[in-house]
Amino acid sequence: MAAQVFQPSHRLPTMSIEEAGLKEMEIMTKWQERNVKLMEEANSSWYNDSGNCRDRLQKMYEDDDAAQDKAKGEWDDWKDDNPRGAGNKKLTPCG
Repeated sequence: MAAQVFQPSHRLPTMSIEEAGLKEMEIMTKWQERNVKLMEEANSSWYNDSGNCRDRLQKMYEDDDAAQDKAKGEWDDWKDDNPRGAGNKKLTPCG
């Protein structure tokens, strides 16, 4: 108990400021190398083939529009068959 009286109330550092700086430099160099690889992959042949990519995007958007129109039509049909308040009449206390 007497030995604990003069111990600091906070944690002592496990590495010096210089060691922490070197560790951070290593992390940043790895991060930059990874970003360079990702940028090279992004600039690869599929990205530079803009005409083909543009056609694929346009087809994808057209497919999305067609799917939305179909879903909206189905929803409208369902709404026509099921008017508001038509379900669960047994649960109403006054029904």
